[in-house]
Amino acid sequence: MKKQLLMGVAALCAMGLSAGAWAADAATADEVVAKVKEAAAAVKAGADVTLSEFDKKDGKWAWKDTYVWVLDCTNGVVKAHPNEKVKGMKLADLKDKATDKEIGTALCNAAKMAKGGWVEYMWTKPGAEGNHRKVAYVLSAGNYAVSAGVYDDKLTAKDLEAKSMK
Repeated sequence: MKKQLLMGVAALCAMGLSAGAWAADAATADEVVAKVKEAAAAVKAGADVTLSEFDKKDGKWAWKDTYVWVLDCTNGVVKAHPNEKVKGMKLADLKDKATDKEIGTALCNAAKMAKGGWVEYMWTKPGAEGNHRKVAYVLSAGNYAVSAGVYDDKLTAKDLEAKSMK
């Protein structure tokens, strides 16, 4: 009986550690804001040289379960993205995966805000099946807009507005 109890406790501990490891692999809103601000500065400093770096799945701009990507709101296209299917896509063709609602306009409008803005939508998550709720932070970067998001079922754009004000 004691052996079974110990085995049960060990199994629960292992599951708890695994859940902690999974949680550690999720980007936080603070990380997203910091990374987008860093990326925006890099794009402003030398966009032509920098943009190809955002296309790399294992580069500096991809971490944990998310990535930074670049929008050209003037010309209406995704300028840089680690998924070659999305790179070059017309912003009008960017759609919420659950509602099929166009999200490119919302992303560009959020970028126009003085401190950037947050947009919620359903999207594919790297390394996971299906569509997941994503809340993306978008910031103007000269002629472009830079964005990254956090995959979270509870956070809302309204909750996260304060993150971009820091």
